Order: sequence, then structure tokens, then C-alpha cells
Amino acid sequence: MAGEEVICEYCLSGLEPTNLGNWVENITNHDHLDCAYSGWYFDEIFQQMVHEMKYQESRMVAEIFGHKLGTLLRNELSRLGIDSVIPVPLHSARLRERGFNQSALLGRALSEVISIACSEDILFRKRNTVSQTKLGADERKQNMSSAFFAKDIGDYTRFLLIDDILTTGSTLSACAEALKSEGAQFVGAVTAGTPLPTKSTIKDIQNAEA
Repeated sequence: MAGEEVICEYCLSGLEPTNLGNWVENITNHDHLDCAYSGWYFDEIFQQMVHEMKYQESRMVAEIFGHKLGTLLRNELSRLGIDSVIPVPLHSARLRERGFNQSALLGRALSEVISIACSEDILFRKRNTVSQTKLGADERKQNMSSAFFAKDIGDYTRFLLIDDILTTGSTLSACAEALKSEGAQFVGAVTAGTPLPTKSTIKDIQNAEA
């Protein structure tokens, strides 16, 4: 609905851009990532929008997020020479339960803005991992170890992963590892949000990731 779109646009205008640039070296688990960008800091407005996107099946919110994210980071992402945007995949069981993958919706929207194909048939989740909600950084890394596999990357060598929130980087690094095991030379990541320690609590972030 048009009214809903206005509300979403208003909410997005109240979010705080990170302006972090490539902050991959400051991410806890970044072993296999070559770069990382995040659009906005996580706050109450962001939490509400992510909740609507993931649990209220608001595809519109995801599409607006993706388009705005692409616009916000277009100049930085255009310099990476990316061949394909890849959403972080859900396990098939979780996909059936939820009905859609919010990261895929973000990826499709962002790919339209930066004019790079979004590929959903390259990276797959082979384990239905337990929720990261109550796990520490090391436990998250272990939980995501070997959780993904890649296939049929073709002539592509440079990829950009997309997800909704980046906390420790464990999920994105595990995805990058899977792609590089199949011959990828460069794997970056972009997320809609990331924590601002002075304004967001870890509990709030983890509840949104659950």
C-alpha cells in the first residue's frame, strides 16, 4: 500500500548511516572476507523494520531496504568489480517455515540498483544450524563451520554476499569460505545493519537475528 511505503521511507530516513567504509578488519570473524560494508547502525527503528521484514512477511520493507542500501553504498560497491550478488541462504527447512528469504529480497533489490546480477543458485546451506541468539563469538564461528557449500560458479570470480545484520561476521565468513573453496578469488559482504555498541544492546541484536 502507498501509505505503508511512506511509513517505511520515513522510518529509513531516521536511521543512522554507519559511514564506516570497508571495516572488515574490525569484524571479529572475518577470516575469509575481503571487504565488508554495512548501511546503518542498529537501533529501535531498525529492529522494528527487520522484525516486520522477517516475521510479518513484509516483502515491501525488504525491497525498500535493499534499494536504499544500494543507493547508499553504490559508489563504494561499484569499485569492487563484482560479478554477482549472493544472498546468504536459508536452510530448506527454515525456508519452508518462513516462506521467503529476507536476504534474497534484499539482494534482488540491491542488485537492481548497482546493476549486478543476483545469483541464488550458487551458494547453499547444508546444515540447519541452531539459532545464534545465545552464542558467543567463538560458538557462532563453530556453529557456522562447514554450514554452507557452493557449486557452479562458472566464470564468476568476484562475489558480494548480502545479509540483513552483521554482528561477529561468522555467517558471512563461512559463506565466503565455501565460495573460495570453489575458486572464488574475492568475496565481500554488505549488510543493512550492524550494532552501535553505545546505543544498541547485544541482546537486541541477537533477538533480531534469531
